[in-house]
Amino acid sequence: MTSTHGPTDDERRNFVRYTHTRNWPMLRRFPVTDDLHDDLLAQMLRCSVPAVRSIVDTFAAQVRETAAEMLADAAFRDLLRALPFRPEDRVVAIGDSITADRIGWFEILSAAVTPAGAEAPTMINLGVSGNTTADVIERFDLLEAGRPTRVLLMLGTNDVRVHGRAAGHRMATGPETERNLRVLLDLITGLGAATTVITPPAADQRRIDDFFAGDPVWWRASDIAEVAEIVRKVDPAGLDLHAATRGADVGSFLEADGVHPAPAGQRLILTHVVSHLAAE
Repeated sequence: MTSTHGPTDDERRNFVRYTHTRNWPMLRRFPVTDDLHDDLLAQMLRCSVPAVRSIVDTFAAQVRETAAEMLADAAFRDLLRALPFRPEDRVVAIGDSITADRIGWFEILSAAVTPAGAEAPTMINLGVSGNTTADVIERFDLLEAGRPTRVLLMLGTNDVRVHGRAAGHRMATGPETERNLRVLLDLITGLGAATTVITPPAADQRRIDDFFAGDPVWWRASDIAEVAEIVRKVDPAGLDLHAATRGADVGSFLEADGVHPAPAGQRLILTHVVSHLAAE
């Protein structure tokens, strides 16, 4: 809970970590200057613009450090060299907060494939926190505007986000999620872009129950598993990240909320994504 005196430093960091106002549909369709984005975050968080920029810079430095650490591993470098990316490619990631994470898998991948002086594809992160499959259909014009040649699609966690304490209702039923995913794949195919579909990672019910106790918004880990099964049905050739992370050590893989991957979890996700892409 945010106090009457404003968010704590940890709450500010967490908010900035998952919030990219530049990707909010209205502000992407009607862009404003970078300074106004920084000012918007500062006003929402009741802090100074320099404080917001300092948080953003800290996350960017963490991404560069993580990419350098992963690049020190010869096996990871070999996987990167085997990626089906060309310098002229435009690689677009579509997802929710797991993808929008400023220290997340796609940001680390972008830093790892774009070393100084090397020809590399254009990497575009269109992850938006809270997005469902229906939300991405609504903002498909923004994906199209990115002129992707390859799309990395990881969605579904928020389709099963539950609203309501007593009579909780999911944002989307299983059939609705399946329909939306098929629509998205059809739309992306129409752009001529190659698509890699990724299931959402596994969640931990005990942590979810502890973190969201009494809140009007929560998740069921079993519902996320159901979405993973739907994704596998829609695209059997996709990356089954849910199965790959189901046995991961919860303490290192997930944040306290039981839904969002911790930094070590994001590194694990990236390893699986790169391995899958390199094998294509």
